[in-house]
Amino acid sequence: MLLWVIFMAETKSVPIQWNQELGIYTNINGFNDSIVENQPIHFRFSNFDDHAKIAITQTLDRYLIFTDLIFLRDAVLSTIKESITNAVKANAKRLYFQKQQADIMDQSSYIVVIKDFKQGYLSQKDQIDKELVTSKYSVIVTFIHNKDLLRIRIMNNIKITQDELSRIQEKINKGNQYNDLGEAFLEMGDELEGAGLGLIMAMMMLKNEGLQPNSFRYESGDDKTSVIIDIPTKTRDSNPQFQKADNLLKEVDNLPAFPKIIQDIQETINKPNSSINQIAEMIKRDVSLSAGILKLSNSAAYRRGDKVETLDRALQLIGLKELQTLLYSLGTKKIMEDKFPAFASIWEKSNESAFYCKLLAKKMGYTKETTANLMSSALLHDIGEIVLLSLEKDKMDSIQEVSQSKEFSSNLTLEEISFGITHTKLGAMIAEKWFFPELFSKAMESHHTPLTVAELYKEIGYPIYLSDMMIRINYQESHPSEIPKSILEYCKFNSLSEFQSFRTNALDEFRNSN
Repeated sequence: MLLWVIFMAETKSVPIQWNQELGIYTNINGFNDSIVENQPIHFRFSNFDDHAKIAITQTLDRYLIFTDLIFLRDAVLSTIKESITNAVKANAKRLYFQKQQADIMDQSSYIVVIKDFKQGYLSQKDQIDKELVTSKYSVIVTFIHNKDLLRIRIMNNIKITQDELSRIQEKINKGNQYNDLGEAFLEMGDELEGAGLGLIMAMMMLKNEGLQPNSFRYESGDDKTSVIIDIPTKTRDSNPQFQKADNLLKEVDNLPAFPKIIQDIQETINKPNSSINQIAEMIKRDVSLSAGILKLSNSAAYRRGDKVETLDRALQLIGLKELQTLLYSLGTKKIMEDKFPAFASIWEKSNESAFYCKLLAKKMGYTKETTANLMSSALLHDIGEIVLLSLEKDKMDSIQEVSQSKEFSSNLTLEEISFGITHTKLGAMIAEKWFFPELFSKAMESHHTPLTVAELYKEIGYPIYLSDMMIRINYQESHPSEIPKSILEYCKFNSLSEFQSFRTNALDEFRNSN
């Protein structure tokens, strides 16, 4: 670390000032300021509000793209958010102790007051948050890099107690020791202050991405405490947990071939002299396929006017080109519906995603063919989650519970820790097994990590990610600030508020169409 100390000492100090446009104290003019080696970017705030979340997320994305480390986004963003949440809570704790006229550094007082802190803080949170703004307590987040290292520091201007430091170090040690998420879940009911699990999860996430234990550490001195995350720029995308995925990979291997009736229909559609009547006769030989097309044509995403009563009418409205791509979804439904219990709930969510993708395609001016590809991809993008939820329901439920209660931006790293593979990768492998077009497999693989998608597939990957985020935000499972600005701009949104208005209108339209 000698190299780091040297260039940190040579860095010129730039004052942190209030930035009206960004709504935060910082040393930059805007998010488009150049990223310069050895020159830090700072943000200071009292509460982790929307302005702070947007600033941290957008700046992290820029650094990770600049250093070619974007594949680490989920793990690093989750770790930063967890660390900031803990730092703000530590500051709030000081204010709470002051209200109780208790000395937080006194061990006997600490033991007595901390027992009531969680409930007391929650009941007085709004008031304490207001008081934090005018207090001496703050959090400073700093990003800085050189050719070898990206460093992120989360610092608050307090000295933590010996008891707090011991508990933090205990969680760091446990996070480095655990290899299975199930062990960590046992920590949930054993916390005096209700914290700890998030820190353990953060450690496991970083370790799972191949980072060394010393990549995350706490430092505490006079009147300041820092979390430091060091990421070597030579870190490479890898999956050290892949051996855990054996059983799930066997499940993929054991899936039957894609239905022959579907393949025959698709081949016939490709013939220049094929007709809708000819295709209709082939489909009518399969009762479940006929029912599936009729049902889908009356869904919110595909309905065009009055209820469709006959298969012939459904095919006329859908058209042969759109049917060609839609058959991949219907064939998948045919195989998975009876085999995997979680199919129904995921299929319902995927229909909602397809509906939002249709609206996004209209906003973005997509052609009919691109819109058809996008909507079919939306229907298919979570087939890996169907398998995981069906075969590993208890663990998936636990992951969902943790991700909703903590500051985790995605479930993917938690899935990889637990199973050795994510539902996105599993879905892509199923698509490859069934010889789906590559745009489908890419949509499955990248819909939670859109900044990693190749330029060729952005027109599919970005809207599917955005439709997924719309659903998560609707259910308060994610926050709009997590959406990268570049994706909003690609999808023709000039601001986050414009996206939010679009989302609420789309939700109303979807509900009214059912």
